[in-house]
Amino acid sequence: MPFPSVEHLPWRNVRTPYRIFLAELLLVRTRSDVVARVFEEIALRYPDVLALANADQRELAASLEPLGLRKRAPFLPKAAQYILEHHQGRIPEKVEELMKVPGLGLYTAAAVAAFAYGSSEVPADVNILRFLSRLTGLPMKHPTKGSPELRALLPLLSREQGGPEPEKLLDFTRLICHARRPRCGECPLQDDCWYASLTSPDRELP
Repeated sequence: MPFPSVEHLPWRNVRTPYRIFLAELLLVRTRSDVVARVFEEIALRYPDVLALANADQRELAASLEPLGLRKRAPFLPKAAQYILEHHQGRIPEKVEELMKVPGLGLYTAAAVAAFAYGSSEVPADVNILRFLSRLTGLPMKHPTKGSPELRALLPLLSREQGGPEPEKLLDFTRLICHARRPRCGECPLQDDCWYASLTSPDRELP
């Protein structure tokens, strides 16, 4: 699928497993453009797993204040401490291992595995699930978790099946196929999309 990359983010420009891990922790319920503004400052202050594990709680909370994440400050050192204890400070590669890290859910684990290590996992946030729902006509059922039927289709979006790079898919679904005003005219799949067939004035309803 010819999805262009539409975002330039610091953790993509200089890519290491730790930087991606740190970014994904900060991105939980926070917009990427907001995280991008302060990411390098936080990464400089906490440049590796050891530094994050030993972070002073007050200083870390102050660093997270611009993101509105002050209350989540205790969770970052706990995640880093777990990795030190169980993985000798190396960010795990597999989703199953990443999901054991405190504070990491399925999406975050899949994102770290895909972006840091090139895993075929498709990090499915609400935007990707909504895109699949619109493309196929299958209902979301849950507003953020989608449905088992939609999740069963995720492997079809993987690079192994000819899908786009995960970053491009995330950018596309968030910025082009977004919730309120999808830019269907810019979508390379509009001719095959169930939602576009309903909304385009030039098409007959199925």
